[in-house]
Amino acid sequence: MPPTDLISKSLVTHNAVIFVSEPLAKPVQIGGLMSGRLDFYVNKMDVDLNLVMYELLSDGDYVRLFNPACELRLSYAQDRVHRHLLKAGERQQTVFRTERMTSRQIQAGSRLVVGLRIGKRPDREINYGTGNDVSEESVADGKAPLRIRWYNDSYIEIPVRAK
Repeated sequence: MPPTDLISKSLVTHNAVIFVSEPLAKPVQIGGLMSGRLDFYVNKMDVDLNLVMYELLSDGDYVRLFNPACELRLSYAQDRVHRHLLKAGERQQTVFRTERMTSRQIQAGSRLVVGLRIGKRPDREINYGTGNDVSEESVADGKAPLRIRWYNDSYIEIPVRAK
């Protein structure tokens, strides 16, 4: 099930890469769609990712900035109509833009926390990365575990305005 808490004391970090900013010197406004470029190696022809973002308050609470997480099926990241399978076993790049918008005034002293994790929620269709129709894949298709390596050329753009 998706998390229902909008404020929590900890994050789920399993199967995730978490990025944490330095404490903000001044309040900032974020608003709009996130975008970015992912530079990676993967051993599958497709993968589902979840993009999450939090404000980490100075008291240690995490405030979820959108719920549920933004979901990206990488074979549709560049073109929402036509599927472009990944090149299993090769380093590659893909650009994306989220469909989920967020807006918030981030307090001075808070940190922005962005997480990128593999999408494997039990209440969602699981993409086993074969390149076939995901709705027809089964656990038997996921013989080899997913391996993904991120490169430093990856970035996520957050629409920020200094206040």
